[in-house]
Amino acid sequence: MSLSEFLLRWNERPVLSGFVRRSIPARTARYSWGRVLVVTAIVAGLFAVLLGTPFVILGEPLMASWIALTAAEFGACVGLSVSLLSRLCWNQRAARLAAAPDSPEVTAPWPQRGFFLRFCFSLFYTVIVGLVTPLLLFHAIENMRGAWAWRQLRAELKAKGECYELSCVIPPPARDEDNFFSTPFWQQFVYRQEILPNGNPTNIWLHGPGFAYATNFTLPEAPETTKRVAGFSKEPTDGRVDLAAWAAHLRFVTTNTGKGKAPNWTQPTFPLPATPGRPADDVLFSLSKFDATLAEFAAAASRPRNRYPIHYEEGFLAALPNLAAMKAGARICQLRAVARLAAGDSDGAAADTLLGYRLGESMNEEPVLISQLVRFAMDAIAHHALWEGLAAHRWNDAQLVAFQQRLSQLDYGAAILHAFEGERALGNDAMESMVNHRLRALTQLDRVGNYPDNGSITFEALMPVLMPSGWFRQNQIGLLRGYQMTLDHARMVMNPANRKERLATQNRQNDPADDYLQQIAVNRSPFNLIVRMLLPAIGKATDKADRAQTIAQMAIIACALERHRLAHGTFPATLGELAPAYLTKVPTDWMSGEPFHYQRTEDGWFRLWSVGPDGKDDGGIYREDTKARRMQDLDWPWPSPVPSREPRLF
Repeated sequence: MSLSEFLLRWNERPVLSGFVRRSIPARTARYSWGRVLVVTAIVAGLFAVLLGTPFVILGEPLMASWIALTAAEFGACVGLSVSLLSRLCWNQRAARLAAAPDSPEVTAPWPQRGFFLRFCFSLFYTVIVGLVTPLLLFHAIENMRGAWAWRQLRAELKAKGECYELSCVIPPPARDEDNFFSTPFWQQFVYRQEILPNGNPTNIWLHGPGFAYATNFTLPEAPETTKRVAGFSKEPTDGRVDLAAWAAHLRFVTTNTGKGKAPNWTQPTFPLPATPGRPADDVLFSLSKFDATLAEFAAAASRPRNRYPIHYEEGFLAALPNLAAMKAGARICQLRAVARLAAGDSDGAAADTLLGYRLGESMNEEPVLISQLVRFAMDAIAHHALWEGLAAHRWNDAQLVAFQQRLSQLDYGAAILHAFEGERALGNDAMESMVNHRLRALTQLDRVGNYPDNGSITFEALMPVLMPSGWFRQNQIGLLRGYQMTLDHARMVMNPANRKERLATQNRQNDPADDYLQQIAVNRSPFNLIVRMLLPAIGKATDKADRAQTIAQMAIIACALERHRLAHGTFPATLGELAPAYLTKVPTDWMSGEPFHYQRTEDGWFRLWSVGPDGKDDGGIYREDTKARRMQDLDWPWPSPVPSREPRLF
């Protein structure tokens, strides 16, 4: 049985063709275009009803809508494939019979075929004409739609001057003599990535086991008595580091060599003095194991570049071991600075505090959001060391000037914008990889997405395998639009000139990108299936940048206040007295654009606070001890060394 015979037989069966017998044209008549359109419309409608109705019954009308539309489009492709081929075969036969009107083929019945032979040919042709050809046609249509939409978006972004390529955000190469990361310590993190037979990547460390610093360059978890709490503490504390607790803790973890919480992980060990002495001296003795590494960092601190060799070509799967190492370094610098302050070595403590800030600065070239968030946390650790010296009045004027210079260089707004641009480029690169190398990319998608780890096969897990390339393009478009919303919003709120405008709207308006994600979560479709996996809820990152910038500005003022106290024996009555002797210009509150709130206190200290995220003055209260608002920030006050149960800003 030929394909032509199969199609002609099929069209002459009124039940299968969906028409009553009189609607079937004579063998000598032509198959009209109207019939093609009718067949296409009927099949499209049937597919839409059959596939969309179950989701309506299940109470998911939004999913039913896109499934019905997609089914209708595929059904139209089925109807078009069948009717066009039928028209071609029918009209060829009609032309042949018109040339030979006396041919017995005009009225002769079709020859009888065996059931098995007829079934096999029918199944084969049905698959070819009713499935494979429509599927190819459906993919071609969707691919053209995706390509057209992609060209439109690229033109739109180009007109706005946006660059979403990875090459636009990767920092340029740096010479070894100019690069902070070109020192021996960082050689232990050199690796290459290999793809396993199952398609998943693995890292091969070239100079020893990966993350060797885990037992060589890290501190144990803080002792229980010194751990900071996010909420209100049971007993009043002054917020200072308890060196006696740390000295005992370092001795305990070394002498007991106890196991850590993670399997097969051992607590680091530290050198210990023969007999316990002053806590500050004991802590410094134990921390001497890090002297060589910290000296290496200090020697490289003056280098102008911070080009860590991230494997950007690996996209979201690139390893970032420098983050944990740098945060460990910040904790070590903080503890050593506090111990040196207690031991009377303010110069050494200042050097350690400045080195802590320099370690945070080492991530300023990385266009990765997690790098900047870790930097915010590291700078908060360094702020605490600075605060300890201020609380104890241990810094001299020259040291305070050095701190002010370092703090004035911090621009968290630019850092977070650069990170958003980097995340957009990484997301675009991941989507481009899926478009061009689908199977390889999809084997890694669960590493950054939300596929189940139990090996189960879900509808959403199968969908990307069957998706047309045009749908990947549509996801790429959705991803870039989401990032563009985030960038546009962040550029607005991070512009100091827009502070008042932001305060007027921030309590009534969510981050557009967060709203976009919520909309996608409700309106699920193949066009945003991968967007939900790759587009993180990054709107809160701007809030973290606001907090970091506000703290840095208050730290500058706190240093100026201490300089005034050193010179005059007391803190000034107003912040205006700090200029121009101790500040060229008093920084304004980043959150409002207005002056910071300031008061001298009767205990010889001062209160300094920002209006915080709500944009209104709550009297310097950080958080209220109520269930409804216990974890909600009100104002952002500079910490006081006076014992209190209240949580502290850092």
